Amino acid sequence: MGTEIQLTIAGVSLSYAKNHIGVDFGFLFQDGDTARRKLDGINYEYYEDHPEEAADLDEFEEVFARPLSRVLPRLHLLGFTIETARAEYEAVIAEAQEIDSYRTPPEEPNLLTFDEYCCLACRYPLSTLNDGAEFDDDERAKGKLVSDEDFQRLPWTENSNTFWSETSYFGAKVAILSASSMLLVFALNPANLSVDVVWEFGPLVHSGWEPRNLFQPGARRNQKVLVATEGASDARIIKRALDILRADVADFFSFVDVDERHHFWGTGNLVKFAEGLLRIDIHNKVLFVFDNDAEGVDAYKKLDALNLPPNMRSMLLPKLDEFRQFPALGPEGINITDINGRAAAIECYLDLNLPNRPPAQVRWSNYKKDIDAWHGALEFKETYQRHFDKQPSEALREGPYETLKLLKLLDSLIAEAALLIPSVSEVI
Repeated sequence: MGTEIQLTIAGVSLSYAKNHIGVDFGFLFQDGDTARRKLDGINYEYYEDHPEEAADLDEFEEVFARPLSRVLPRLHLLGFTIETARAEYEAVIAEAQEIDSYRTPPEEPNLLTFDEYCCLACRYPLSTLNDGAEFDDDERAKGKLVSDEDFQRLPWTENSNTFWSETSYFGAKVAILSASSMLLVFALNPANLSVDVVWEFGPLVHSGWEPRNLFQPGARRNQKVLVATEGASDARIIKRALDILRADVADFFSFVDVDERHHFWGTGNLVKFAEGLLRIDIHNKVLFVFDNDAEGVDAYKKLDALNLPPNMRSMLLPKLDEFRQFPALGPEGINITDINGRAAAIECYLDLNLPNRPPAQVRWSNYKKDIDAWHGALEFKETYQRHFDKQPSEALREGPYETLKLLKLLDSLIAEAALLIPSVSEVI
């Protein structure tokens, strides 16, 4: 008979393998997602009769479980979108139509469009499907789904007639795309976002088909991005912000010397570091991050001229509307000006409205001839950084309006990283 391993959501099977790991879905989960679930295939009456073996049940029921809402950011970072699901569905439709064309006479195609398919998939919240009983009679097994004719307009698969309950019927008919695409489709119904995605690996380990250490949560090595910044403070700020404000994807990022000395302080040395990596043909994925100031723009352009390979990218901290009218001190006194691309270092993305402090301002310092722009720096920037470092995690999550700037920085970073991480075809 063998032992199955499944990825499920609310009992709907999205992927399975027998007697081996199949697709490694550990990347969907993080540390802390280990749980126990009652699973099909476990003889619970046996364990009731043999309480001395209760510890054995711990291994048997072990799974990774995570709400769909917290799986989505990981899928998006890896390049999965509803449009990739659309393309996959249309390929399934094309194959079904080709098969129909060989029939005599050909059947009139009346298959659901992708939008209609999504409507059907989201018509019934997953948590409302009945999986509590098994029926030999197909019509009774379909439950409340029996009268929905749209199920008959779905492409036929080898599992279409393998069902015994509402949940299994729904899964057999609707779950015809890859697991990642199905999760994106189900997420279109807000009622499904709180439902757990579960990787049921315990039975496979318990039966001895695979070792437990093969099942680990977290981003895989080929999915991680090394973030290289101008200085250690930049790395510490970004890392802490990711850990608190974008925790669901923080494990996809690593940093150079976050807690130790920084080997390439400043933009010039960061460019030299990139040149060194190019010479040794490193294959790791690296994202070089420059401040949104004149020196950062100058270095960014120099790095762009190096024609970085596909595993390397560079970015400037994002331009923000908040910086378009910012106090700046120069030879003619204080003026309100746009500091984007001229003086917006990473500290400008922190909370600048500190108690007992005058309004934040930048000071112009030197002229960058190559880009025809003055470079400036935020005055007392260490003060704002120390304030950020001292803030409890809860205060940052519920932070003031200024925190929105930091969120925009992180989302810009994540978007750049998504262009480096393996394509969909490489992940699954």
